[in-house]
Amino acid sequence: MTRPEPRDDAEARRAAPRPWTLRTATAADVHDIAVFQAETWREAYRDVVDPAYLAAVGVPERVASWGLRIASPARHVVLARVPDAASGTSDDDARDAPGADARGEVAGVVSWAHGDLRHDPFDLDLVELTTLYVGAAHRGSGLADALLREALGDGAAYLWAFERNARALAFYARHGFVADGTRKLDVPTGAWERRLVRPARPAPGVG
Repeated sequence: MTRPEPRDDAEARRAAPRPWTLRTATAADVHDIAVFQAETWREAYRDVVDPAYLAAVGVPERVASWGLRIASPARHVVLARVPDAASGTSDDDARDAPGADARGEVAGVVSWAHGDLRHDPFDLDLVELTTLYVGAAHRGSGLADALLREALGDGAAYLWAFERNARALAFYARHGFVADGTRKLDVPTGAWERRLVRPARPAPGVG
């Protein structure tokens, strides 16, 4: 009997069933998203932004921000959750777990809006990817790719990424984003950001 050729870990992860579900976030998700973001920032950005910012900005502040984002007709927010059956947790466990509720663990979140030059002179007249976070347990699973596709499809877009966030810069480069030379200081975090831009991508078989 011939054994199948071994696949590398990345290929195996791409072929694995997707345990998450994507849906539009609602006001009922605000607290879960805030807890998820606070934990994700402390884990992923501890060497990127001012530690004083991470210590000072917690769940209450993020609840206020996400409440406004989800309520805004200009902002689109999509949430990824891992259903309890897929995560192997009971409803009681899910309620007690950080960033989770009876509907399942929060695995990621993405949001986007159209740039508004009246609000920020650094904006462009394009769709802006304003948020894309994936929990540490789900990195490398394809979830970040799925969230990016959900938000942007193949359309032209831009975003801001921290200059010291090498993992994010590599991810966006893989998806066709390039730095356009514009940078700004994100005052609350004390970190410099680069503006990354992607032109519309041709449909398969075109060009």
